[in-house]
Amino acid sequence: MGQIVEYIKMALYSILSNKGRSFLTMLGIIIGISSVITVVSIGSGVKSEVMATTEEKSVSVSVDTEVLTNPMIMTDDDILAVKSGLGKRTTGVVATSQGMGTTTTNKGSFDAYLTFATPDAQYDPNMEEMYSGTYFTEDDMANASPVAVIDRESALYVFGNTDVLGMDLDITMENRIVTVRIIGIRDVTDEVIAANKEVNQMFGMEMPISLEMPYTGTELWGEPVNNYSTLSIYLAEGENANGVAKAAMQILAARHVSDGDDIFKKDQGLDLTSYMGTMLDTVTAFIAFVAGISLLVGGIGVMNIMLVSVTERTREIGIRKSLGATTRSIVAQFLFESAIISGIGGIIGILSGAGIAKLISVLNIGGLSSKLSPGAIIIATAFSCGVGIIFGIYPARKAAKLSPIEALRQ
Repeated sequence: MGQIVEYIKMALYSILSNKGRSFLTMLGIIIGISSVITVVSIGSGVKSEVMATTEEKSVSVSVDTEVLTNPMIMTDDDILAVKSGLGKRTTGVVATSQGMGTTTTNKGSFDAYLTFATPDAQYDPNMEEMYSGTYFTEDDMANASPVAVIDRESALYVFGNTDVLGMDLDITMENRIVTVRIIGIRDVTDEVIAANKEVNQMFGMEMPISLEMPYTGTELWGEPVNNYSTLSIYLAEGENANGVAKAAMQILAARHVSDGDDIFKKDQGLDLTSYMGTMLDTVTAFIAFVAGISLLVGGIGVMNIMLVSVTERTREIGIRKSLGATTRSIVAQFLFESAIISGIGGIIGILSGAGIAKLISVLNIGGLSSKLSPGAIIIATAFSCGVGIIFGIYPARKAAKLSPIEALRQ
């Protein structure tokens, strides 16, 4: 232990004796480490934001059509059973279907995109909350009431304002006209409205209006409801999509034992969260690798300066060896010096890299955010010390191999 302390003292004395040269030697390590830390921190921050944005908020469970030829076997009681069984793991369980129709107002004729849904659709995490009015109820479902919820963008598009509660729309679909009363308006942010308007103008498209109606509303156009084949489950915060889907399938399977085994499946949509996470990890790793090349340059700089140091201290090495210093102690002396130079450079690089990443985040440069990665810090620290040891081996061995007589003669 005493020898190690002595080696550290000697290394620090040598570094402090040549402050300018030592700092320039560290500079390559500092730049390399700070570049890696900055890139990894920004990459982690961007990944966290993207993952939060693309995180799965719902999961769908459906009847496997490869097992059952008639998939319409789920009922309202199944929806209640799944909702009750999942409890606080879900914010809503919904069945939906879609239809396309047309409507005509004083402003002209418009395509209408209809979503027929059960009442829990009002809790859709991918949609905005109600702007005004109310959502349709279980009674509206039971009575197949001709009521609808329109979104704010569609209301502005069709009527020019949002004072449309209680107004009627004649919807033509399947060669049948049904008068539908608007009872609620779903909110849409001004940013989305402006973006959609810009896209429509760019491509010369006419936007269809969007309406949500009770699932049983299909009966108004002569399409009776024959149960459901798919349920969408809205996930409570922090819940895992696979776990919730598995629990829902177990509940449904227990209620449909007579229909066969393994008749339910989780719909496999594009797992955007995992895809984006993997892609960002790959990009960050590649950029960090490119930035890490400067560490190699820094390591070569350490080796060059240590070789100069060996040349300058040839007489000192000769005296030490003539007084009985072993080859091992000479190697250790120079290895400690190169490792300490790289270690100090690594610490400065970590602090500067973290500071740069935080500054970019605070100043919101390019809309980037940062998140310091403990793993990156540990790896960077180990790497910087490793650079000092690896690139210090050759100079250390060269010093240790010097003959005492030759060293003293020089």
